[in-house]
Amino acid sequence: MSDSTDVRGVLTATPAGTTVRFERRYATDVDDLWTCLTEPARVARWLGPLLGELRVGGRFEVRMGDDVDDSPQNATGDVLLCDRPHRLDVTWSFPGEPVTRLSATLTGDAGATVLVLEHHDLEDRAARGYGGGWHTCLDRLDDLLAGRDVRSWDELFGERQSLYREGAAG
Repeated sequence: MSDSTDVRGVLTATPAGTTVRFERRYATDVDDLWTCLTEPARVARWLGPLLGELRVGGRFEVRMGDDVDDSPQNATGDVLLCDRPHRLDVTWSFPGEPVTRLSATLTGDAGATVLVLEHHDLEDRAARGYGGGWHTCLDRLDDLLAGRDVRSWDELFGERQSLYREGAAG
């Protein structure tokens, strides 16, 4: 795995809800990592098929389960900020959940890029699920960037999710 600064992530309670925060270092440049977050063909390999426009005011859909309209595993949202190649902020709407906010910030240093992914305003129970989910997705992104076969969601999620259950040791 790439040199990771915060593999497990941190869940923090705020007045608006819980924030899930990951900080990961990837052995690639900022532009390459940006395309992994914004180009549909690359996003599909580690997260799911991406439809829509990632520009300020644009709408998007990520099909995280079956690649079909109206799947209960499709996330949708609005693009709030798109500052290529450093910052992407979107709303995040998942069926049956309140609308939340997701941000990705990229900074480059000596031969690597740090991605800070923060999912804001989550209910506590949802935050634990998103902790395991984003952990899984970011591990899959690491596979993609390292040139490995991207592991299946099912292969990773159960193990990652167990790290975020109530009372899990950290």
